[in-house]
Amino acid sequence: MTLGTILISGVVLPACTAGGSPDVAAATATPPAETPTVMPAPTDTEAMFALAPFEGAQPEPVSDGTTHRYVNPHGPIVGVDANSTSDYRWIEYTVPDGWEVGDTYIGKNLGEPGEVALSFWTAPGVYPDPCRRGGDLSPLDLTNHGHPDSDGLSLAGYPDVGLSAQQGREASEPQTVVIGDPTDDRGTIALRVELTVPADLDVATCDEGVYRAWPGFGEGYPPNDNHVAGQTDIVYQVDVDLTPLMIDASFRPDSSPEDVEELHSVLGSIVMDRW
Repeated sequence: MTLGTILISGVVLPACTAGGSPDVAAATATPPAETPTVMPAPTDTEAMFALAPFEGAQPEPVSDGTTHRYVNPHGPIVGVDANSTSDYRWIEYTVPDGWEVGDTYIGKNLGEPGEVALSFWTAPGVYPDPCRRGGDLSPLDLTNHGHPDSDGLSLAGYPDVGLSAQQGREASEPQTVVIGDPTDDRGTIALRVELTVPADLDVATCDEGVYRAWPGFGEGYPPNDNHVAGQTDIVYQVDVDLTPLMIDASFRPDSSPEDVEELHSVLGSIVMDRW
């Protein structure tokens, strides 16, 4: 198998803290001077919502394909508070024949009605309404969370913030999954939520004619707006230190069952080295 590299957009904000840091060279560039304003995160820890493990079938990894490595672009930045970084080293994923690896999206039939796609992000928050994007961002679902046990997650803001609260979307109840890590048998826990874009939505009537789930890193970095009416997005918020990593696996109403199955297999192939 061969290794490749992709570029993914995003922003970083503080979240969970723990020991260890990625073994990557410090970047010399500074982040954008302006980032979107985020609403205050919920702080009521007395009303924590405990997440159950994902009840569906675990996706079988791609058995025969090409493996690519994506190195964290948001490692330590010279002159910037360390809490503004995202703490993992790299992600590896495997794609079957016929898949494309682009600057932002990995997928099959990209840009076509039958598209299936995967992308990696870090984000300051999400738009409360992906179609009408005025006002502040909503905090990520994991912004204020706890660990009731070694394998669990609990949320202070559910269901009032983050992807779970986006207007007009149908969102599943968040559950937990584990991302494999070759350096840790326990892996890394993630919040999993499945969302759909309204099937009767005319996306052209949204602000700027796009349906946008969350912003990109800043000027020159694309936001997450690769959406059509009726699209389904399976989003993992991975509980890496300092800020969650967002993994978005999406498919469209015209995506074939075979391609959707391949998408699940690519999602199931992901492993990450945190430090």
